[in-house]
This record gives sequence, C-alpha cells and structure tokens, in this order.
Amino acid sequence: MNDLPHSDIKIHRLDNGFTIAMERLPYVHSATAGVYIKTGSAAETPAQAGLAHFLEHMFFKGTRTRTVHQIMDDIERRGGYINAGTSREYTNLYVRMLEEHVGAGLDVLFDLLNNSLFEDIEKERGVILEEIASIEDTPDELSHDLLSEYHWPDHPLGRPVSGYAGTVAAFGTEDFKRFYDTWYTPSNMVFSIAGKFDEEEVLRRVETAMCGKKDAPAPAISDRPRFQSGIKIAERPISQIHIGIAFPGPSATDNDRFKCNMLAGALGGGGTARLFEIIREKEGLAYSVYAYHTSHIHTGMMGIYEAVAPQNCERALSLTFDELRRIREHPLKEDELECVRQQLKGSVLMAMEGTHTRMAYMAKGVLFQNRIPPVPEIIANINAVTAENLLEYARQSLTKDTCALLLLGPEGTDAVNGIEL
Repeated sequence: MNDLPHSDIKIHRLDNGFTIAMERLPYVHSATAGVYIKTGSAAETPAQAGLAHFLEHMFFKGTRTRTVHQIMDDIERRGGYINAGTSREYTNLYVRMLEEHVGAGLDVLFDLLNNSLFEDIEKERGVILEEIASIEDTPDELSHDLLSEYHWPDHPLGRPVSGYAGTVAAFGTEDFKRFYDTWYTPSNMVFSIAGKFDEEEVLRRVETAMCGKKDAPAPAISDRPRFQSGIKIAERPISQIHIGIAFPGPSATDNDRFKCNMLAGALGGGGTARLFEIIREKEGLAYSVYAYHTSHIHTGMMGIYEAVAPQNCERALSLTFDELRRIREHPLKEDELECVRQQLKGSVLMAMEGTHTRMAYMAKGVLFQNRIPPVPEIIANINAVTAENLLEYARQSLTKDTCALLLLGPEGTDAVNGIEL
C-alpha cells in the first residue's frame, strides 16, 4: 500500500490501484462514505444509452447475502441513509451513518459494490421507464436534456443519463456484467469518507473488501465533443416556452472555469443577478430564470434557462441577448464584481460544511485530477478573477457563432425573428 501525501486529508492507495481518502471531522456526529466510479452515460455506446444508470439501480436489488429489504433495513434501523447516483462521467454509491454505526454502513456499501446479483431486472426496468416518462412530463428537465442533445450532437454527453425507452427495454443481465467488469475496476474507483469515524477500523474494512479485487485498466470515457450552434425547436403539448441557451464552456480542470462561473453568477446566479432583475423583477416575464456552468473531463457548457408564456418569449429573448451583448462590451463595475465573487465563495465554503460535500469533493478530486485541490486554492482562484478577465472571456465565448438556442413549447413555437446576439 502506497501513501500519497496531503496536508489535511489522509490518502492511501492499495496495491491494486484502489484509492482511499479520509477526512476526520471530530465536531460532527456522523460520517458520509461513498465509492465513486469513473464511468457514467458518457462511457456508453448509442445502444447502451442508459446502461450506467440502470446498473446503478440494480445494485439495490439484492446481493449474495442480503435481500432488497435487508439492504435497507440494515441501514435504516440504525438511523442511516443509503443511496446512489449516476452522472455523465461518474457513478457513486454512498451511505451516511452515525459514528457508532459507520462500520455497519460500510459492510452494506461494499456488499452492494462487490456482491450484487443484478437480478429482478423486469421490475426495475419498469421503474426506470417510469422515470424516463416523468422527465418527458417535466419540461424544465426535458429542456436541459434537449439542449445538451442539440449542443453536443452524436456524442454521449448529449444523451440523457437515464437513456431512452428503446435502449432500456433491451438490457439484460449480461449487459450489466460486461459494463461492470469493464468499468468497476480498482484503479477506476475511489472510496472517500468524511465525518466522525474510527480511522483504523475504516481502513481495515475497506482493505478487507477491496484488496482481493484484481485490477484491469478501464478505457477512456469519451473524447471532446463537437459543438453545434443554431436554433432547435421542440414542440410539446405544454403551456409555457422553455428557453435554453448554451455556449461552450471550460472543462473541469481548465482555470477558465472560475471566470465562467463568475460570469454565470453575474448573469443569473441569484436574486441580484442581471437576468433575474430584468426578466423577473422588472418585467415580470418569468418565475424561473438562471444561468449556470457545467463542466466535464474534456469540455463544459455555460447555459441560461428561462420559462415564459408564449406571448412573452420574444421580449424575454430580446432582453436576454441585450444583456449578453452588454456583458460582452462593458466590464463589470467593482461592486457587482465583488458581489458575484462573494456569492461564489460563499457557495463553495458553505457547501463544504456538510460531510457529503466534503466526501464527494475528495473523491472527484482524486478520480479526475489525481489530487484534491485545497479549498484555499479554490478561493484564491476566485479572488484572482478581474473585471478585465471576465470581459475578455465574454468576448471570446459568448458569440453568435457559438450560441445554441433551444425553444421547447406548445404547437406553433417558432424561432423569434429579429433577435440577434
């Protein structure tokens, strides 16, 4: 077992490549522990769309030693919580337990990871098909999926994490086993725990669970997608028009991500942001309006979302593109810049007060950067962004040639004439 140095967090790497990250927080009463796997929907072929997400569900359908009921009972009768999630580039299984029950929680967590049977497929297939249908019935969620699909055409990043009804209907036990054997290898996984726990006991239990697993190199997840600009119209029997605007953004390791996050904050990050004040507070055109940045291994996206009545769509788009032009032509004033800076720093620091966030931060740092960036480093990068940096970034990134616009709305929804970025 090789140790990797870190000033605050203890990191161990087993001989088979499996990494363990531990951070004790003696002032809390519980710990959150999780296993993160570097795979998700971006690792799928078109025929596999939704397979990573389906596999995540199957971990909870019984193991060699526990039934579905016993899995949940062993956690809940001790006051704990267990769950899992699938994103485009990682899957995670995690458990939160009171200090005295951390060991029991780890037993269940690693039982799911190592001993799941992947049985009772048909019942869970029905659950997932209902989940897919619920997204179709939730226009704000659907609009984000459709925007990604248009923004990154013919690429796994553009496909919905839950997949499609047609692909999900075809998966069988062998598909799960092949995907598991390909991606769930020790060097492609990280165990992370944050909170109050016994370090020696945790290390012993993790080593016992994982030392015997043989490693095999996992493939690369995906390459950089091709970006598509233009306008996409999607008609559905709904009452509002859901507006999605996308620009290419920096990746998860690109230092420009701090500029992009601050620019998104200035446009639509809170109640004092430009689009919120203009679209909602001043004009009363929308209840929901915000901007955001999502990042991945090779790329990212800066997005804007608004939901408006059809008769207000043209006005909302006109005001939005006016603001995009303004932020591209004039630097932020110092008070606005400082407000955005404090909001971003606050979101980082307040999130880090929770054990789940700290656990996930360690795991994703090791998994995607092979390091855990110290929080002061993140804050220093935020502090270093200037108004001139943001102006230069906006001029380079928020252009007509890189803008993808999605309008999801009722029959007759059409591109709005005369609106230019």
